[in-house]
Amino acid sequence: MGTDELTRIHELAKRVTLLEKMVLRQQSRIDELTQALEVQHAAGASTRPAQEREDTKERAAQEEVARSVPSVSDLLDEEMKRELARAYTGAQPAKPPEKKPEKPPNAMQRAAGSYARAGGGREPAVNDQAKQTEAARKKTAEATLAGIPQHELRERTPEERTADFVRDYNALYDVPGTMFQKKKAQDDFIRDHEVQGMRCTNMQLRHSRPELEPRFVAVTPTRDADYWGMPLGNNLFAVVPNPFLVYGEEMHTAGGMREAFNSNYRLGNTYGRFTIKEAAIFQFGTIGKVFRRGQLEAEQ
Repeated sequence: MGTDELTRIHELAKRVTLLEKMVLRQQSRIDELTQALEVQHAAGASTRPAQEREDTKERAAQEEVARSVPSVSDLLDEEMKRELARAYTGAQPAKPPEKKPEKPPNAMQRAAGSYARAGGGREPAVNDQAKQTEAARKKTAEATLAGIPQHELRERTPEERTADFVRDYNALYDVPGTMFQKKKAQDDFIRDHEVQGMRCTNMQLRHSRPELEPRFVAVTPTRDADYWGMPLGNNLFAVVPNPFLVYGEEMHTAGGMREAFNSNYRLGNTYGRFTIKEAAIFQFGTIGKVFRRGQLEAEQ
């Protein structure tokens, strides 16, 4: 047995001795009370009421004794009891039962609890402000729809889309600012109108055989193509020349411009700007061909 344990046993023994002394003092008090009761009983009053009073006093004294006499076990706290048992028997004190941690409520249980606390199990009342907000939103949406022209609410026809395509194309030449800003406007045009790049695939052969009908294929990137086409559906495309196209004799006789557009082209001149009066229509299957000729005005 180690020194620490012996010291602890000595301390516990001292505490027990002190408690025993307290018990002896309480016992002395009990003896005094008992003697006093015996004296009063011996004196004995002759009348019944006096006797009843004595009995009452005696019972009260006995109750006082019972209340005032603690046992050594009562005076020891639980910690001291365990230490004494361990010191004298060597037994390990019983561990108090471990409390299992309560499982935290899941999200559904928390939501149900919050709902029950908030509404007492009743269906929550609809917020009047939310109703008003929804009504105002609906009214605004209806007013917005009412202000849109009817032709914009329906699907636009190929003719209407082609007219916008031509208008936006002609406006590319008048974009103010730097070359970077002009290029951005062209990129936006390509994106907004879903433009497909095209070129004449039999251009070299037509140098020697100009009577052959031009055939067109899709190419990428769109900015490097000779023609820009917007899909109309049913394999048809509204087509305009690339605004950067150099329109000279080769493009006119072999590159397909002669077949694609009626224009003011004059042999020997080179053109670099175009005003589209009417877009050409190309038809694509495996290969593309001119379906309907367009019209443009070229400027040098």
